[in-house]
Amino acid sequence: MNNPFVVTEGRRFTKVEEQMIWHKPASHKTSQEELRIASEIKNNWHDPEMKIMNVLLEGDAGSGKTQLARALSADLQLPYTKVTCFADMDKTDVFGALLPVVAADNDEDRELLETIYQTDSLQEVLTVIATHFQLDANQAKERLSKLIERIDQTETATSVDYKFYPSEIVRAMQKGYLLEIQEPTVIRDASVLVALNSALEPNGLLNIPTGIIRRHADCVVVITTNRNYQGNRPLNESLRDRVQHAEKMDLPSIEVMIERAIAKMNFTDHDYLEIMAKIIRLLDETAKANAIKGVAGMRSYFFWVNSLKQGQDPLESIFPKVLYKLTTDETELNILQTALEQSGLLSALQQVKNQQKMRQGRKISQAEAEQRNIVEEAESATLKNESAEEEKADITQEDAVSDEAIVSEKQAMMDVPEDGTPSEAESKSETASIDEEDKIGSAMSLDELAEIDKNKRKELNREVRKILQETIHAKEGTIVHRPKITEAALAQGKQLTQNVLPEVESLSRVINDLLDKEVSSDFSGGKYYGARFNPGHVAYGDLRNFDKKNPPNEQPSLALAVRVDESGSMLRDDRIETAKLAAVALSLFAEKIQISLMLYGDSADLSQREKTSIYSYKEFDDTYDYLAAKIATMKPRQNNRDGVPLRLLAEKLNQQTADTKLLLSISDGQPKALPDYTGEKAKQDIQTVLKDYERQGILFIACAIGEDKEQLRTLYGENNFVDISDIATLPQQLLHLIARFI
Repeated sequence: MNNPFVVTEGRRFTKVEEQMIWHKPASHKTSQEELRIASEIKNNWHDPEMKIMNVLLEGDAGSGKTQLARALSADLQLPYTKVTCFADMDKTDVFGALLPVVAADNDEDRELLETIYQTDSLQEVLTVIATHFQLDANQAKERLSKLIERIDQTETATSVDYKFYPSEIVRAMQKGYLLEIQEPTVIRDASVLVALNSALEPNGLLNIPTGIIRRHADCVVVITTNRNYQGNRPLNESLRDRVQHAEKMDLPSIEVMIERAIAKMNFTDHDYLEIMAKIIRLLDETAKANAIKGVAGMRSYFFWVNSLKQGQDPLESIFPKVLYKLTTDETELNILQTALEQSGLLSALQQVKNQQKMRQGRKISQAEAEQRNIVEEAESATLKNESAEEEKADITQEDAVSDEAIVSEKQAMMDVPEDGTPSEAESKSETASIDEEDKIGSAMSLDELAEIDKNKRKELNREVRKILQETIHAKEGTIVHRPKITEAALAQGKQLTQNVLPEVESLSRVINDLLDKEVSSDFSGGKYYGARFNPGHVAYGDLRNFDKKNPPNEQPSLALAVRVDESGSMLRDDRIETAKLAAVALSLFAEKIQISLMLYGDSADLSQREKTSIYSYKEFDDTYDYLAAKIATMKPRQNNRDGVPLRLLAEKLNQQTADTKLLLSISDGQPKALPDYTGEKAKQDIQTVLKDYERQGILFIACAIGEDKEQLRTLYGENNFVDISDIATLPQQLLHLIARFI
């Protein structure tokens, strides 16, 4: 592995020292502090005057000080060792001590004696000796006999030998290790570490009972200490002055906290991780502001997330994993809990918890799923992943999915059967067939249409990802569906057509007659003269006083994009049924007048990964085959995220070459989707779409058919709003509205 910060090239280590060099686990995330310190040490390593040998890491518990010290061992390739300070630490703990030893106190005998003490019989002792020294039975007996003789000689000896046992600090400085000195500020005697002052300088010296030891040139000392905790004292000024580099260690950013949690515990639910990280940071800030001595840091975060991974309720485990680590004082706990309640983070955590139920909801039958148009798209269809795998994945509509989803405020008053029992109409065959005479001019079979839709669906999902790439919806799961036609849909589509056909034919005849009269083969090229004098135009003074008829190749053109809100509240007052009639009427009218038509339905929050659901009933380049049957599959679903369908329709409408480009939105309420797509955020998103595309010639009209008319008027603007109070006449009103633009 390429390591740019190694400072020990050419140095040879023993096997034990090689094992002391820290190896970064897969869960380790390199921080900016680590890169900065390692780079500083490496860049100044060969400069005798500016060499960085002493580093101070000061910050809160759990901020990653020790992890950073170990990481520097891996970066610099220095053996790592540490010393943890304590209150009664004295100079013998810093330098080492002279202790009595027996003559037989050698490493080999001591290791063997410790093993023998754990046996229960002579035979076990001999077996241990034979195994330890790889001897046969006779040799083991001889080795035991010699050991007993040495012990007897030691017991009868009158002299006592002393040996100097150096401290870990001395050993690290002598051998050139990376030494971490933990919590030196807890030492009561502030002069203890001052004894290290001379050793902390370049070419420093240590004066120990056995002589003077010179500090190894490779030795790096990292001092890690908490900040202003109970029992801590200020770090001695003379010691602090000998530090060449210091870092203030705080809790990392939310993004880094999430990355580390994912790497450490392989828990990937981003919604949970983000809310829990925000809670940890809020508690940390609140504790500091109110002089609460406890700590809410990365350790608390990791163990809290781990308890969630093991199935515990995070709203319950927050107490033993986080709050009680901060304090158990009732007054202080009330302060922390009040801060959480006021922030709304606990409510957000509850909301995330509720969303998880969508993943374990009850499974419904294929027949019910088809009737309700609930489908499960391949994971590759979401916006979160754009790997090569998703291009190969076949987005299917064959798998039934859980239907337990977050119920919005719009659905709270709905009267929906809880047992999910399909009605007689719902029990019809999931597949459909059609007689040739019922194809209404189409030569395409339903199987051919299904195959076309399958390929079209994948293409549309790719287009959606591209269009939404730079928007606030880029990281939300948006999936495009193509409706599957059933026998029930064919029957309902036929009935819808019969209900609106008289009105459509009547209006289309009038429009076609008007268009025919506007077309003439004898027309003026300069518009200053023509077939009929127009005296009303004289007042303008531009000399263009003659009417100009349209030549055959200049017939007025219109491109129409229609969006139907399929949120749950459309169930009320048969709004969805009226919207179906209007959609069928518009499609028939567009086909007869030969104007370009695109028709989408949309909903939100069908599942955790499917934040927005788009139902493509007709694209501009689609034929009108079976369109009424497709429209018949419209139904009330969940929430609505208006900005997504409006942007998709406007972008595709903008690519048309028509003179007039009109986008019609049929909705009964304000936008509302999880987790926070409502209010000012939704308003800004929708108005951004209007602003972006109105400049490009797109005309927007929001048709309000529910109680939120005034709110929609404010949301879309007076110039983009039509109040359709009598939804029973919705099809007729929309037909006449569209006719005005032709």
